[in-house]
Amino acid sequence: MSVPSVAIHPWLEPIFRRLWQARQEARLPHALLLTGPAGVGKEVLARSFTASLLCATPGPAGEPCGGCRGCQLYAAGTHPDFRLIQPEEAGKQIRIDQIREYTEQAGLASLLGGFKVALLQPAEAMNNAAANSLLKTLEEPVPSTLLLLLCARPGALPATIRSRCQRVEIRPPEVAQALAWLAGQGAAGKDAELRLRLANGAPLRAAGFDEEQLAERARMLDELLGLCGGKGDVLAIAERWSRLELALVLHWMCGWLVGLLRLQVTAQPPALINIDRREPLAAVGRGLERRRLFGLLDRVLQARRDTAGALNAQMLLESLLLDAVECKIL
Repeated sequence: MSVPSVAIHPWLEPIFRRLWQARQEARLPHALLLTGPAGVGKEVLARSFTASLLCATPGPAGEPCGGCRGCQLYAAGTHPDFRLIQPEEAGKQIRIDQIREYTEQAGLASLLGGFKVALLQPAEAMNNAAANSLLKTLEEPVPSTLLLLLCARPGALPATIRSRCQRVEIRPPEVAQALAWLAGQGAAGKDAELRLRLANGAPLRAAGFDEEQLAERARMLDELLGLCGGKGDVLAIAERWSRLELALVLHWMCGWLVGLLRLQVTAQPPALINIDRREPLAAVGRGLERRRLFGLLDRVLQARRDTAGALNAQMLLESLLLDAVECKIL
């Protein structure tokens, strides 16, 4: 006999079932490190599992009842046994005093008599002092307490943190499953396939692109290809791009450079991200030096890792675009 499923995205259901089974068998660890790229549903999974743990009468598959006091408080954002730890401003660090405030409360008894859950995201936003402060709690776990750490770049966490958590990796779903889900969200056909490739296979990120962002991406790509072809004003383009979301600008650039390199190898690369711009990418790519393209890609990838510390987006973009111009074979 089948059991009812929890209302989460289909590619997350098997992971949820494993976690709930561990809960039922008293095998749940004190800390889970949920890893995976942006847009695969780490927070959706964490929130759904938290709702099940805080429910007084969950169903056989872990589905929260929705009517008990725990469910009502959690839905209202006022559950006393749930804590959210995140940067106070986007792009900032999680500070040591935030961790200390949590650890001081972690050892106290549950106010509603059930599980206590803390959600820390993104875990890689902790500074060194905050991570060190968290270690004591990880080393001396409290019964019926779960810490969920969400992280897109686990390598950025100290090994001492990673080794004290059970890692749960969330990968992008199969393309067919992702496209079926996107169709249910109103995106179908070539638009859905393009969105999914631009999001590196992450369905939630693909669904989150709006038409203005996609139109801006097309304009930016034309500007970059123009620079690589010897046309355009680097300073003016960098100034305009600097007014956009830097993380997204660098994400687009990374995809374009990967596409240029793949098209230098074969005219029909199977994993081309910008499938709608194959011809202009191929035409410009033939006149670019591969070694310099690889060097520029390395710089963009490094800039993506360091965006939180970028003090001057315009200067960074000017430098990257000047490097793009130098990729042209004279």
